[in-house]
Amino acid sequence: MRTFGILLHISSLPSAFGIGDLGPAAHAFARALKAAGARVWQFLPLNPTSGGNGHSPYDSPSAFAGNTLFISPEWLVRDGYLSPEDLDGISRPEPGKDPARADFEAVSRQRADLLSKAHARALHRLDGHPDFLRFCREHAFWLHDHARFVTLKEHHGGRAWMDWPDDFRRRDEAALDRWDARAFSAIQREKFAQYLFFSQWRELRAVCAREDVRLLADVPIYVTMDSADVWANPHLFTLDVDLRPISVSGVPPDYFSATGQRWGSPLYRWDVLEKDDFAWWKQRLAHVLLMADMARLDHFRGFCGYWAIPASEETAVNGVWKKAPVQAFFASLRRRFNGLPFVAENLGVITRDVRQAILD
Repeated sequence: MRTFGILLHISSLPSAFGIGDLGPAAHAFARALKAAGARVWQFLPLNPTSGGNGHSPYDSPSAFAGNTLFISPEWLVRDGYLSPEDLDGISRPEPGKDPARADFEAVSRQRADLLSKAHARALHRLDGHPDFLRFCREHAFWLHDHARFVTLKEHHGGRAWMDWPDDFRRRDEAALDRWDARAFSAIQREKFAQYLFFSQWRELRAVCAREDVRLLADVPIYVTMDSADVWANPHLFTLDVDLRPISVSGVPPDYFSATGQRWGSPLYRWDVLEKDDFAWWKQRLAHVLLMADMARLDHFRGFCGYWAIPASEETAVNGVWKKAPVQAFFASLRRRFNGLPFVAENLGVITRDVRQAILD
């Protein structure tokens, strides 16, 4: 059956608060898609972004967390976490700013203030808040390490985790336990912000389901070196004994670029992943499919073979092709996910093994 849809990221929705969010405009867009006969809403990765990389959703400090800039201030008022007066003065663009463009830096400051107020207002009931406690239990496999990462990074002035003191860098259990006690309030505040994001997303997804609009997520193949994912799972990536990358991602030279593209993300240790039946990847994809009906696998050819660039190289010229266990990987996914609800991106050098993986 043929159908059509639209690619529109959350940040591009209309908003009086500097950036598109999960509030009324998102719900209205789902209804507009239904009215137009569209059946698919595709969006970019929903993970946190930072100003250091231009707020690219493909370079995130977490492959699991949600972007709290997308939390709707209006829904926070509706749900009693903020008062209407808390929104006074933040719905107008800053002088000289184009109101039709997302202002990530201004919104970052505003949302941090609003979420701190929301957390303070909810603080007295969080210990007995069944939905919040359930969220923390269900997302425990990534949530606590993410909150630790966010608070430790702030404590260390925004430095990359590779440059933290050795006890935190190498995740000494005693040091982390002390940090959990010392930073309890800040860690809980980050968990609460994530709870708000996923609660608002769940509500939007329910609206889309009622309107018969399917959500198509986007899954970058690689994760960022300075991320909670690599910090919490260094054994899954090609790192040396000092926890620095041995080889990094990219693509070889082609007619677009004589030096190729050096992306710089750490490469996976596919041998380690395979021994664990690709558990981390299955957790990641299962998490995405809690939020969407389908997922686009970015740089799909990298699941078959990938360009490995020595980390010391400044360009992608001196990389080499390496094989990934594509058949074992997708066999494992078939056992976990009924019908493989994934879309393969076909950019790059599409060789016979890539075509076969798509057909299989």
